Amino acid sequence: MSYSLQILIVCSFLFEIHAKKLPNIVLFVTDDQDIVLNGMAPMTKTNKLIKNEGIDFTNAFTTTPICCPSRSTLLTGLYQHNHNVFNNSIEGGCSSIEWQKSHEKRTFAVYLKENGYKTFYAGKYLNQYGNKNAGGASHVPPGWDSWIGLIGNSKYFNYTLSINGKKKYFSNNYLTRIIQSYAYSFVKNQENSSHPFLMVIAPPAPHHPFTPEAKYAGFFEGIRVPRNIQFNFENNTNKHWLLQMKPSPLPMHTISVLDEMYARRWETLLSVDNLVESVVKQLDIIKELDNTYILYTSDNAFHLGQFSLPWDKRQLYEFDIRVPLLVCGPGIPKNVSVPDPVILADIAPTLLHIGGINDVILDGKSFLPIRKKINRYFMIEYHGEGTLDKHSECKIDDENVYECSKLADCKCQDAKNNTYSCVRVLTAKSNFIYCQFFDDKGFEEIYNIKEDQYQLHNLRNEISRICRKKMQLLLKDLQSCKTESCHRVLKDDFNGCF
Repeated sequence: MSYSLQILIVCSFLFEIHAKKLPNIVLFVTDDQDIVLNGMAPMTKTNKLIKNEGIDFTNAFTTTPICCPSRSTLLTGLYQHNHNVFNNSIEGGCSSIEWQKSHEKRTFAVYLKENGYKTFYAGKYLNQYGNKNAGGASHVPPGWDSWIGLIGNSKYFNYTLSINGKKKYFSNNYLTRIIQSYAYSFVKNQENSSHPFLMVIAPPAPHHPFTPEAKYAGFFEGIRVPRNIQFNFENNTNKHWLLQMKPSPLPMHTISVLDEMYARRWETLLSVDNLVESVVKQLDIIKELDNTYILYTSDNAFHLGQFSLPWDKRQLYEFDIRVPLLVCGPGIPKNVSVPDPVILADIAPTLLHIGGINDVILDGKSFLPIRKKINRYFMIEYHGEGTLDKHSECKIDDENVYECSKLADCKCQDAKNNTYSCVRVLTAKSNFIYCQFFDDKGFEEIYNIKEDQYQLHNLRNEISRICRKKMQLLLKDLQSCKTESCHRVLKDDFNGCF
C-alpha cells in the first residue's frame, strides 16, 4: 500500500468521528522511556498490539526533556514558555498553586469531560502532586471523574496514592500492577455505556529507582547499553562546559553501573507490557476496541553513558529528546512507520480532535490527519537546575550544579546555566538543530543531523554569519510564539548552510 493511500485512509477517520458515538481514547505515558537506546525492544506485547496495529511515529519529540515541564506540555498542548512550568520543583511551577489556578483548568481532560467523556487517570501525574504546599492529596485536578494519582515522583513500592482525593498507602504492592488493576476495573465498568471514555495510564517505569517486579528481576541480566560511537565518548571540547566535566571517559566501575541500570529499566517495562495487554484485552471483551484510539508515548527520553554523561535526561541531544509514539484506532492503517515530525505538544490537540473538539487552538496541532510533507520546525527549551545541597560526598560546594553523586564519580548531571533554547528543523532537505545557551558566553551548539546523526561535530565555528543569523531569527520567532504562531511552515530550506 502506498504512503499516499495510507494517508487517505487516515483522513477518512474524520468522517467516522461524527457518524457514531465519539471514539474512546486510551493514552499510556511512561516515565523516561528512550527510543534511541532501543527502549521499546522489551515491549513485545505493546509492539504487537499497538505498533503492528497502527502507526509508529519515527520522529516524535519532547519539547522539554524533563518530567514535570514535559508532562505539563502533554496535558495542555503548550510550550514551556507558555505554561510556565520550568522544572520539577514547586518554585519552578510544578503542580504549584499558580499552575492549578491557570493551566490545569485547561487540560485536554477538562474539555473532553465537558464534551461528554467519562475520564480516568491512574499513575504519575506531576512530580510535586500531593505536596502540602500544593493542595495536598485532597486536590483532584479538574476534568477527572476517576482519579488515582501518585503522590510525588515515580516509585514502585512504598508509595501513596490519592484515590479521588483520599490518601491510601501501599507498601508491598507493585505500583504498575495496582495501576493495571484500577484500569482493568474502569474499562470493565464501561461495558454498554452510552458515554465515550478517556483514560490516561501513567506507570512509573522505567524511571529511577529501576525496580522490576519480583518475577522479572534478572530477566535481562547481562544485557548492556548499546556501544555506539556516542557511548563514553570523551572528545567533548566543542560542547557546553557541563559535558566536559571530569571524568571523561567514565571509568569501568561506572560503566558497570550503567549496564545494570539498562537491564533493570528493561525489566520494569515488562510489567508495563502486561498492563497494556490487560487494557487492550478488556477493551476487546466489552466490544469497545474497534472504537478506541490507543496512544503510547513517554514524557522524555534518557541517556546512559552517551558523551560520557552518566545517567539522566535534560540535554538537547537526540537521545534525550526523541520519544516513542505509537497510535492505533479506527481508520488508522496497520503496521506503518510515519516520518512526519510530531511533538508532545501535539498530543492534547490530537485528543481534542478525536473527541470532536476543533475550536481550541494550542501551541501544538493535531497529528491526525497525517501531514503529507516532512516540513516542520519546533522548539526545544530547558531551564537548568542548581541545588542548595552542598554535595558533601563529592566535596562540591557550588549551588549552581545539580545531581552530583558519588555513584557517578561526582560528575554533575545539570547546572543552572545548562539553560538553553533550540530550534529543531526537519524537512525533506534539512535536518538540523540550532541551540543557544543562556550563559555568560552565549554558547551555541549546531548539528547537521542529516550528515552527523550522532551529533559529534558542533558547527558553531563553521556556519556562515548569514546562516547563523537565519537560525537565530527562526529561534527568536519560536521563543515568543503562542497558539497559531507556533504552527508556521518553514519556507527556507537552508540550502548552502551545511
